[in-house]
Amino acid sequence: MTPLVRLATSADAGACERLDIEARQETAGARGADAFFAEQPVGFLVDNVEGFSLVAEVDGVTVGFATLRITEFGGQRVASIVRVYVTARARRVGVGDALIASARSVARERHCVRIDAMALPGDRDTKNLYERNGLTARLIVATSAL
Repeated sequence: MTPLVRLATSADAGACERLDIEARQETAGARGADAFFAEQPVGFLVDNVEGFSLVAEVDGVTVGFATLRITEFGGQRVASIVRVYVTARARRVGVGDALIASARSVARERHCVRIDAMALPGDRDTKNLYERNGLTARLIVATSAL
C-alpha cells in the first residue's frame, strides 16, 4: 500500500470532514479531547495564508489527512499540525509517515522555520508517529478547571 500525498483542494472537503468526524469519535472521552477540538475547531483548510491540509490516498480513496496552521512569531513562520488522522485499515503501513514527510516539505516551501505537532495525552500512536518522524515534545500544557 503506497500512499499518494498531495495538497487538499476544495473537492476534498467532504472526505476530510468525514475523516475528522471519525477522528473525533475515536477520541471521544479522551483526556483533553473536548478542549482540543474546541480550541482547534477547523480540521480542514484549503491552501491559504492560514495553512493547508494534505490528503493521503490509496487507489484513489482518501485514507488520511493532515491539517497545518501557519503562524508567525517574531518574524518567523511556524507550521503546527493540528490534525493528523489515518483510517484504522490504513494504519501501520506508512500513511502517517508519508503525511508527516509531506507536511515538513510543504512547511519548508512556505518558509517555516519549525514544525510543531499536537497530540492528546495518552495518544501513544500519535506520539509514536511524531517521534518516529523527528518531532519531540518541547511543551506540555497542564490545566485545571476553576
